[in-house]
Amino acid sequence: MADSKGGVLGSFPWASLAVLMAFVASTQLVPHAFDALRPAEKARAQAPLDPDLEINARLWEDPFAALRRYELERSERCERQQKASRPVDGDCSRQMPRLRDPRNLLARLDADQNQRMDDILVILALMPGADFVGAEEARRRIRYATLAGLLAQDYVPDNAERLSLLEFRLLDAQAEAGGPGYMVPYELLSLRRPATEQPPSRYAQVALLWVDETALPLRKLDAVARLTEQLMGREARERAHLRFRFDAQDVLPRLAVIGPSSTDALRTALRDLRCAADLNNTAGIGTSQLAESDAVRCARRGEDVRAGLPADVLAGYRLLARAEFYNPSSTAPERMLPELQGYTRAVTGLDDGLDAFLTQHFSRLTGAQGRPPPVHMLRTVGSDADLIDKLVAELKLRLPQRHRRVVIVAERDSIYAQALVEQFRDDLPADLQKSLRVIYFFRGIDGVTTKDANAAAALATAADKTPPLEWPESRDQLDYLRRLGMELQRSESGNGDMPIGAIGIFANDVHDKLLVLQALHENFSDRMFFTTDMDARYLHPRTQAFTRNLIVASSLPLAFYPVPPEKAGSALDLQAGTPPLRDIYQTSTYAAARRAGCRSDPCKQREGRALDEVLKHTSVYEIGRSGTVPLSGYALERRPPQSSMGRVFVALLMAAVFGCMLFAWPSTPSMRQARRVLLPRSPGEAAMRMEPTAIILVTMHAVLLSYGMFSLVEFVLPGRMSFGRAPLLAALAAGAALLVGLTGCKSGGQRRPTALLTAGLALLVTTWLALAWPAGGWRPGGICPTCEPTVWLEGVSAWPSHLIHLLALFTLLWTLDWAWADSQEQLCRDSDWLHLPRPPEHPSVTALLRNWFSTVSVLFWKPGVGYSCDFKQLWIEYGERGEASPRSARTLFWFTLTLGVVTLLFLGLNDGQIPEVPARGREYRGLVRVTLYAALLLLPLLIVAVADATVLLTRFVRHLNVGRSFYPDETIELFAKALGSEHQDLWAQRFSARPEERVQGRGGFAMHTLLDDWIDVQVVARRSVPVARLVIGPFVVLALLVVARSRLFDNWSLTPAIAVGVSFYVATLIGLTFLLKQAAENARSRALESMQADLRWLAGCGAPLAGLQEPFKRLIAQVENEQKGAFASFFDQPLLKALLVPLGGAGGTQLFDYLLLGR
Repeated sequence: MADSKGGVLGSFPWASLAVLMAFVASTQLVPHAFDALRPAEKARAQAPLDPDLEINARLWEDPFAALRRYELERSERCERQQKASRPVDGDCSRQMPRLRDPRNLLARLDADQNQRMDDILVILALMPGADFVGAEEARRRIRYATLAGLLAQDYVPDNAERLSLLEFRLLDAQAEAGGPGYMVPYELLSLRRPATEQPPSRYAQVALLWVDETALPLRKLDAVARLTEQLMGREARERAHLRFRFDAQDVLPRLAVIGPSSTDALRTALRDLRCAADLNNTAGIGTSQLAESDAVRCARRGEDVRAGLPADVLAGYRLLARAEFYNPSSTAPERMLPELQGYTRAVTGLDDGLDAFLTQHFSRLTGAQGRPPPVHMLRTVGSDADLIDKLVAELKLRLPQRHRRVVIVAERDSIYAQALVEQFRDDLPADLQKSLRVIYFFRGIDGVTTKDANAAAALATAADKTPPLEWPESRDQLDYLRRLGMELQRSESGNGDMPIGAIGIFANDVHDKLLVLQALHENFSDRMFFTTDMDARYLHPRTQAFTRNLIVASSLPLAFYPVPPEKAGSALDLQAGTPPLRDIYQTSTYAAARRAGCRSDPCKQREGRALDEVLKHTSVYEIGRSGTVPLSGYALERRPPQSSMGRVFVALLMAAVFGCMLFAWPSTPSMRQARRVLLPRSPGEAAMRMEPTAIILVTMHAVLLSYGMFSLVEFVLPGRMSFGRAPLLAALAAGAALLVGLTGCKSGGQRRPTALLTAGLALLVTTWLALAWPAGGWRPGGICPTCEPTVWLEGVSAWPSHLIHLLALFTLLWTLDWAWADSQEQLCRDSDWLHLPRPPEHPSVTALLRNWFSTVSVLFWKPGVGYSCDFKQLWIEYGERGEASPRSARTLFWFTLTLGVVTLLFLGLNDGQIPEVPARGREYRGLVRVTLYAALLLLPLLIVAVADATVLLTRFVRHLNVGRSFYPDETIELFAKALGSEHQDLWAQRFSARPEERVQGRGGFAMHTLLDDWIDVQVVARRSVPVARLVIGPFVVLALLVVARSRLFDNWSLTPAIAVGVSFYVATLIGLTFLLKQAAENARSRALESMQADLRWLAGCGAPLAGLQEPFKRLIAQVENEQKGAFASFFDQPLLKALLVPLGGAGGTQLFDYLLLGR
């Protein structure tokens, strides 16, 4: 029989093995690093020196790092030349300070010598010059973004490989000294094509100066003013032969300031501006004690407060008052800046805020009369208040109404983080405010400085070394983080604190955020983590393990969306071919440079409108497996249209599968009964009744089908269906099913679909369709900012899990239907096959309770007494316990007991907490939760039903093995006739059970035949085929539920309680199946032993019994080779096939991943 299936390996589960190999192979499909193919080169002939272009630096380099490299190389080169008494290079001569004099820049810029410089733009780009880790990368990003913004406006560098230098004298003592001054690298850009429109929208030339705001002497804004004066003041204008008046707009170049680079630097600039105005108030200082105290507070040591500001500084402030200021870095709300407090409309005549402050104090410096000209600082990045509003709205969507708390881990030493914490606390609902907990840390958790950054990087790349666990004596704060995670985890198990629902991380340094995520994500993997400001480092594969599902509120994207084709002529393309940037501060600097590069007001207004469209719609992202998934704001609302064909195809496929398997083929026994009620094909079918269990199952099928259709419509058309409709639709479907079922309960031949039944069904179906009609129609499209994202494998959507839950529920009910109704029908067919009475009709409830131990219970079912077993009586007892009512009673009892045990086990292992469903919005959470909980509630029912059928058959087989069975004459005649008429009478001849008792004329219990043991094996094989097959259903449902909780789809948790629950179900099914297999093999062994004894007896008999030896040997061989049902080989066992369902694919990998996490 094995050969008929293709040999030994013919039944090997190649399909499951292929699934496993395909999944393992797919896990290797991860991004790989690019191969750097540029060959290494050694320094060869040095490029000729150009006194105007001193520094070698590509456009992506940090200008200050390039400057330090140049200064080091120049110092070594000049020292060698001096020692060798050779002629020195130009940059080693004493003439270089004169060549670097900033007062000559205007003359150099006026190349056409037309003494009109309004077509030139001078940009002061303020950069952090600090020597902390990360500062160089910040400067690289600022320069890249600034140049990208200018290049997007059609400017091109005059030299893309060199920088020039200016040397300023920013201290009074340095004005006459010959020491080194303040170095400022700069570069020039020119318009690619001459402007043709009038007025021109672009400048002809741009001078971009990189100013190190950290190295500026105190007071820093005074130093910027002095720098501006040396660049564009009286002496610089005289050298350029310019005649300048403050009311002449076409003489001097336009000035733009991009910066400061942080909120702290902005606060410093505001304090310096106020101090400059107070010190310049010489008239007030002499007459007012308050004015004098303000000036004294601002004065440096040894500075005379009555002398006023130096003339060059004051002239510089007058030039700065005409500049355009851009703020690309400070996101703190203006109310969080103490320097701005007290400046109201009543004082300044302007709105509250930064512009009022600037206008007030610049007017004090310039001496403007009347209403001062306004001074604006344009913010090109969103406010923290907008980010917090979005995060709080997202929290309300994701967290339940109560029983959850929020934890904030924030940076202590920055106004940025403090502003975020205060704003967040104010915006939280009252119930969350009470339980909010804020935990602080100092910036630079890793403790790395520039001196040991290279060593740390080398250690991190050493793949063969595992970093030691953090020792609590070091410069870093990593051990604090580890103890923080452990303490937060312990707080959840306490009686006083609620479970943590969300963890926020507010900090400046992205590396600090990543370390906090690493410390907390493993212990709180299913919680909501959120932060601000999108950064490309969140998306790197190295950080995916702990940044996946991170919620990020961001005022700007890393890349603006392209202009839709229908708006190509009118809308502004903000991205303009620039690649996606690394963080939003690069994006804001890019936008500031674009705006600064505009010369005309219409150009500036277009840029402003386009940027405001982004800033007014703060974006919220969720970090996915391969990128960001937009949830709301600009990122979602302005996203190019996404195709819905994939969702439509999946929805139609699932609807077709559900409908086909329920109504067409193969359908279910209960649905077939309902179909016979509605569409009887013959009078015999019209007279058949629907069983009560069939009515219940049909109702459950109808409710699930209604809920599934509702879910599929919402899946295809997000936001169109209200969750409140789902119970109504389910109730209508249940009503229709019950109407059919109650009609089917009538007896007699007149039970046919009547006009009343047809009208009732039509009314219910019409009402269902009306309620299921989506708001806004069936046309795809539209935006739903509060909906669950509909993406597949990004790991941020509960929709794939929800659809799998629906499939699991459908499989569960389908299997339960077959496990219940089909086993009943099979029992009746087997009774007819054996010519034995069918199971009795339904006993009453009272009879069930009264005869529980005698006719209902399986555990208390006792075998017969004696060596001979009356198979007919055993079959009747088996049928009594296998009938619908006793099975229902036993199933409900064990289901209640199992459900209670599993619930207590789950709550005990989970500290009484129930994991939340990772879905956005209460309606979506309810949609997913109902399906999940229904599957978890019905899964024990299916397992108990399968276990009951398995235990009942196991007990039956064991009772069959107690002795040798004997069958009624009708059964023996049936099997004897099947073996041929030649030996029919001999097969039916009765003997005693033991061969030694079969002596002619000797008494005994002569009720047995030679076919008894062979029939036993046939009965066990036939009965175990449907029962053994039932075990596949629960394993399929378990596999689907395990796969649905995979983080491949969303931020699901696989807690120890869930793993123990799954293991409990699996162990139960495996144990019962092995018991059945063992009982069947014992029956085979007993039958073979008895048949071998009969064969030896036949060998000693005379004719005609001796002629049965060869046929009887064939029967023995048939018993030995029996492979049906519980006798199947290892690879053909339904248990093994069932195990390969969850373990031979994604489910097994999910469990394996969980075990790895358990290390």
